[in-house]
Amino acid sequence: MMPVDLDKINARVKDIREAVTKLRASGNIPLVDFLADIDRRDLACYRLIMAAEAAIGICLHLAAKVLKKAAEEYAGCFQLLSDHHLIDQGLATRLGRMARFRNLLVHQYWEINYSLVYEIITGPRLSDLEEFIRQIGDWLKKDENLGAG
Repeated sequence: MMPVDLDKINARVKDIREAVTKLRASGNIPLVDFLADIDRRDLACYRLIMAAEAAIGICLHLAAKVLKKAAEEYAGCFQLLSDHHLIDQGLATRLGRMARFRNLLVHQYWEINYSLVYEIITGPRLSDLEEFIRQIGDWLKKDENLGAG
């Protein structure tokens, strides 16, 4: 097993935590106000992209260093981690959906459903990112063979 870069993982974890905190604050207004505020909508999309990118970054790093595999797509990376018991299947499925939504935000911005963005930042989906951090942290603590590298 190749060592993981714990500094890289910790930096991405910090990115996720900051994005989730700011996203929750962005959702502290009624939907109608969120939809009317172009800057708030754009910032929420950007922060969703940043949070998803950070989770994907952790996933890709672990797949390469621990599993010695490359995911064919971002959504599939989380499935790889689940297949090797680094995270649970339900979380992998939900994060796969988040990765696909990230792709929509990045590549098809003219089709963004801002009501769905609001639903994501005000609902339970942000907790999936926190659960990902927790499950990866638990897995790293269990595996004494991992070292910084």
